Amino acid sequence: MRMGRPPKRRRDAKQSQSQQTQTAKPKFASPTLVVGQISPDVVSSILGPAMTDLAVQSVEDYADAVLAYEHVNQFAAEKGEEREGVEVEVEMDLDGNILQQQQQQQDSLPPPSSQRLFSSQLDIENLTELLTSTSQHFSHTTNSWKVHANAAKFERLLDEKYGRLRPFIESHPNVEIFIKNVQRKYAMGAFSPFRKSGPPVGKTTSIMILFMMHRNGVRMDALLLAATFFLVGLQPWALVGLVIIGKWEMDRRKRKRIGGMPKKIATVEAYFASALDANLSEEEEVKAKYALLDTPVGTKFNPADLSLRDEEYDVIVLGSGPETLYAAALLARAGKKLVVLSPRDDVSGCVTLGDKSSSVLGKKIPFDIDGMNVAQLSRQQELLAPALCTTTDTQGGIRFSRIGSNLDGYAHSILSVPGLGTDNTSAECIPVVLNATGSLASLAEYCSTCLGDGFPGVDLDGKDNGNSNSLSYLRACNQINAGSADYYLSKLYNAKESNAYQEASVRTASAFLNKCLPLNTHVRSLMAAIGMMNENLCPDKTSMAAHVTNICAMTSEEGVAYPVGGPRAICHALTSVIEQCGGRVVAGVSLQELLFEKLDEKKETKKKTNGEENDPLKGPKPKCKGIRLQNGMDIKVSKDDGSVISMLGFIPTFLNLLPADTRTAHGVPPGLPAISERRPLMKIMVGLKGSKADLNLTGADWYRLPNASLPYDEMDQATGQIRFGTIGVDAGGDDLTTDGEATEETETTSVGGGRRGKQSKTATPATAKKITRRCKFQTGESWMKVSFPSAKDPSWHDRYGPISTCVVTVEACDDFVRAFDTKPQIYSILKGAGNSTSGEMGRLMDRVMKDLLQTFPQLEDNIICTQMYGPVRSGLTHCPARFAIKGNRPETSYPGLFVGGADLTVGDSFSASIVGGWMAANAAMGYSMIDHVYLKKNLTSDLEQFMEEPSLVTERDGVVVEDVGVPFKEVNIDEENATKAAESSKEE
Repeated sequence: MRMGRPPKRRRDAKQSQSQQTQTAKPKFASPTLVVGQISPDVVSSILGPAMTDLAVQSVEDYADAVLAYEHVNQFAAEKGEEREGVEVEVEMDLDGNILQQQQQQQDSLPPPSSQRLFSSQLDIENLTELLTSTSQHFSHTTNSWKVHANAAKFERLLDEKYGRLRPFIESHPNVEIFIKNVQRKYAMGAFSPFRKSGPPVGKTTSIMILFMMHRNGVRMDALLLAATFFLVGLQPWALVGLVIIGKWEMDRRKRKRIGGMPKKIATVEAYFASALDANLSEEEEVKAKYALLDTPVGTKFNPADLSLRDEEYDVIVLGSGPETLYAAALLARAGKKLVVLSPRDDVSGCVTLGDKSSSVLGKKIPFDIDGMNVAQLSRQQELLAPALCTTTDTQGGIRFSRIGSNLDGYAHSILSVPGLGTDNTSAECIPVVLNATGSLASLAEYCSTCLGDGFPGVDLDGKDNGNSNSLSYLRACNQINAGSADYYLSKLYNAKESNAYQEASVRTASAFLNKCLPLNTHVRSLMAAIGMMNENLCPDKTSMAAHVTNICAMTSEEGVAYPVGGPRAICHALTSVIEQCGGRVVAGVSLQELLFEKLDEKKETKKKTNGEENDPLKGPKPKCKGIRLQNGMDIKVSKDDGSVISMLGFIPTFLNLLPADTRTAHGVPPGLPAISERRPLMKIMVGLKGSKADLNLTGADWYRLPNASLPYDEMDQATGQIRFGTIGVDAGGDDLTTDGEATEETETTSVGGGRRGKQSKTATPATAKKITRRCKFQTGESWMKVSFPSAKDPSWHDRYGPISTCVVTVEACDDFVRAFDTKPQIYSILKGAGNSTSGEMGRLMDRVMKDLLQTFPQLEDNIICTQMYGPVRSGLTHCPARFAIKGNRPETSYPGLFVGGADLTVGDSFSASIVGGWMAANAAMGYSMIDHVYLKKNLTSDLEQFMEEPSLVTERDGVVVEDVGVPFKEVNIDEENATKAAESSKEE
């Protein structure tokens, strides 16, 4: 202890002192609570007095109410005796109901009594005893009340858990034990769909595995399941469950009807069934079927017929040809009410010569000016069957015949390429015949024998051990073309299919040719000719996609077929299907413009708010609601899901039919300004005297292809590398850059008004002026196609006798069309261009006929009549921009407006047009990406699924025969005449 300072206080002493002084009773303590002790009797100590006071008060209130009620009843009874005989005035309404009652004398009720009913000490003691016994029951040491409470709780839980199954669970206790074990395992995570230890492999390894699966072409659904297993760590049984659920959902979606398709699709009668009678003989039936082919397809438009205007349609189809009727037939069978409006007088596309020519021929003979050559027939018949199927035939009575014969290997095309097969200084060429017999091998053998290519050798095991560059090139084209179906299918759901075909579509064919065939210019020129026969377009401007598609079609072992009866047969069959399903086909309609609904004020305000009024590609677009004709008649579709399908092509649809104000305000499909229109064509129809055998005509189409003329390669002396020459010549009408004089070239040869050979050594000056070269048809030089439709049809001779038809196709000269350097680049048909009396048309006719007779001298002195038809628009040119733009798809940016036809695929072929019509019909029905890609569900598959099975048995005099629309005879050539026919073909 220190001196002068107070002692320190310890902390423990301070705490003990504070505990001793803290003796006050807690604020919310029990009345019987003793400080420092805890009473277990909570009910008697805390709740007892409160419950006693509350019970006493409640009983007294109840007694007061009972006494007041008895007092009131006694008082009312006494007053009721005094009021007997007293009149009471009341108000009543018209129905006799009392509205208000007035008493003459009102007596006030006596106040309630304040006397207590249970105010004795005995009653209070009895209530206190009752509460005490209740408290002792719940505070007893045995806690028996808890047992009863737990039992009641267990019963309630059983009812909530098992419900109606509780008697079964109680009678089978093992089931309850099993359920509890399952619940316990589930709570511990034994049934979790995810692995406890995470994914089976690392993330990097999983990504590598998935990447290799994608590169090997594994389907997307299998790729997603693999991703859930490797990356997410899903249990195997969970994967099986996902597969089962996905399979069930896919099956349900497959059975679902899209776009309002009826539950049951009935088959229709054949188009010739109405013209036949049971009493007709076989010869009379054949004549009746032949007579149908002499009538144009479709009903002639009558402006006085207002029924066309008064009805509302689900779909309006604009266009002509088999592709238009095919798309309409699919939609009609799917339950759509539609109308087909064709600008041509014959919806089939055939043209009949004038009255003067018809009188010379003896009857109106149809000319197939579009060319109905069908490549890869098996695929086309699968597409046509759902639209043509009747009660007696799956193809609607339509049959196809292969072009050519077994003697010439079913030859279907003859190519004349300037310089091919000759030396560099010769302007002549050796024609190349394409046939279907061993197409790839035979063509490679021809290149080896006649063009100096390697020999296509094969060893004993069937493997290729030769050095044929042409055969390797053809096989590479087939591999690239294998992805064409996926590429065109992706246009239906607005997704670019990334494959070899898509990559090739945006590149030119010349780069592929120069890389794969660098040594042989003749083989390079031949492949360029096969790849682009139907358009005068050089390989350096041709898309590789169009190039490989044409090569695969022309070298197919199926060859090329032609419909028996011509285009009218198949178009009559499709028209009959449309009309029997409630549709209409109207021909000779002059179209003015498309009709659109006005946008709502909210959409217009939103567009202005977002700043989209200056960008026509953004913002909402008005819905297409119909078409207006030249006579002012409006034909509209239904408001809900109606649609307009234009099979006329992109240029006529968006530049001719789309109103100018709508195009200015809302724009055109994206990418459309980057494409170019193909130069229109002129069709020269020639009527010939004599049959196919008399004139020695061929069913193969003949082509002159200056766009694939032989290139001239040279060696660069400085680098030692080969400088590739340009394949083909410049197409007439292309823009040239010059300052008044031609640019310097070396060893150039003028062919058809163009240039071929080497590229210019000097660059184009910056101050060059852009001029347009005049395009004129040059005899023996310009692009030309000659076909004999009568020689392709085996029924022609039986129908028309010794008369043949010839169609010559050339490009329209600048005297008939004018090119405009606009976006897109288009051609304008000059006024009076189709006038047959004009001098320009006569001069063109003379040049073409001179060229025709030089090529086919056997036609001289056998020409009956001639007539020119055109200019005819032929769609878009096959440049890479056509396949690269986003807007080249059936569904446009305008709701309710769809585009179909050959512009979606590869133009100027029947097969491509049919595929374009199929795409437009599927887009109008609303099939999704899942339907097309994963379920393989589309309009044709649904029609096959829901359509009634046809009866394919047709008997005549007890003999089963085919129900054919156009009977024909098979042509069999004897072996004795084989040598003579071969020699005559060589001389030709």
